[in-house]
Amino acid sequence: MPTTIQVEESTKQLLDEIKRRERASSYNEVIMRLAKEKSKVPDSMFGALGRARSMKVILRGLRDERDRI
Repeated sequence: MPTTIQVEESTKQLLDEIKRRERASSYNEVIMRLAKEKSKVPDSMFGALGRARSMKVILRGLRDERDRI
C-alpha cells in the first residue's frame, strides 16, 4: 500500500542523485537499499582492530592504576 512521506528539498535532491546513480526504478528501491546497507551486521569482526597487536598493547590504558585494590 503506497504512502506519502514528507522530506526536505535537499533530502529529495539527494535521493534523486542516488536513484540516478544506482539506476533504481523508484524512491522505494533507493530507500530499501540504503536501509538494508545500514542494517547489515558483519559476518565477522576479524581485522576490525587493524594490524595485529599484542593483547598488552590493546588493553594498555583501559584501567587506571589507582583503580586497583
